[in-house]
Amino acid sequence: MAEIVEDLLRADGIIDIAIKKDIKKQLSNIGVQRGMLLLVDADCEALGYISGGAQTLIDALMETVGYDGTIVMPAFTLDNLDPACHGSAKISRENWDLIRNSARPFNRKLTPPGTKDALVHQFLRNEGVIRSYHPLYSFAAWGKYAKVICDKHPLHFGLSKDSPLGKCSELNGFVFLAGCSYDQCTMFQLARYSGDHLPIKILSAPIEQNTSMIWKDMLDLELDHRGFDVIGEVMEERKIVKNMYINAARCRFFSAREAVNIATAYFHIN
Repeated sequence: MAEIVEDLLRADGIIDIAIKKDIKKQLSNIGVQRGMLLLVDADCEALGYISGGAQTLIDALMETVGYDGTIVMPAFTLDNLDPACHGSAKISRENWDLIRNSARPFNRKLTPPGTKDALVHQFLRNEGVIRSYHPLYSFAAWGKYAKVICDKHPLHFGLSKDSPLGKCSELNGFVFLAGCSYDQCTMFQLARYSGDHLPIKILSAPIEQNTSMIWKDMLDLELDHRGFDVIGEVMEERKIVKNMYINAARCRFFSAREAVNIATAYFHIN
C-alpha cells in the first residue's frame, strides 16, 4: 500500500483524491442519466487514488443510472483458449496436452476475468450482477436489461450483433471509457463483424457438458485492436465524445450506436 501511495504523490507531495460525490457530479455533467445503459471499459491504475477504491466508481455509476439503467462490463477469459490457438504461443508445444487435460471448464461464478484491472473483478462481487455464458467473451451486467443482455450469448462469433455487445448497441446504449484509450474500446469490436473480408478462425475453449468437460470448437474472428485509435480521432473530430476527468485520467463518453457506425465505415474502407 505504501508503494501505491508513493507512486501517486505529485511533485509537491500531495495526492489527488477522487470521491464518489465528485465522480457522480461529473458523470451527470457529461450526460450520464438515470435509465441509461452504459458499457464500461476501464484502467483503474490510470485513474489514480479513488477513496474507497474500485467499488466507489461502481457505486457512482450505479447510483447515477439507477436500477432502471444498466451497467455492462466485459469479463473476457482469453487464457481459456486451447494452447494451439493464437495468443497461446508462450506455452511450449510439449505442455499442450498437460494444459488440455488439467483445464477447468468455464464457470460464470468461479472463472475470473483475464484482465488484471480491478473494476470488473469488483463488479462481479456486487449483488444483482449476472454474467453471460461464453468461455472467452463473457460480459457482466447489472440493472434493468442485465438478463436481456446476458441471455443466450452465442458461442460462435461471440462479439457479433447477437452477442451482449450487439444488444448494447441495439438498446441505444452508451460507452464510458474510464481512464483507458480508444485502443481498449470493446464496442469497436462489434463493427469488425459487419464485413466479410476477415478470415474466420476456429477457437477452442473448455466448457461443461453433461457434467463433463469438453473442448468446444467455435467459429470466430481473431481479436484485433488495429485502427481503434484512428476511429476515436474521427469521433472526436465529429464532436460526439464528451470528456471528464477522474484525478488526472481522461474519461470518455459517447453513443455506442454512433461509435459502431463510424467504426463500420472505417473497416469497410480499410
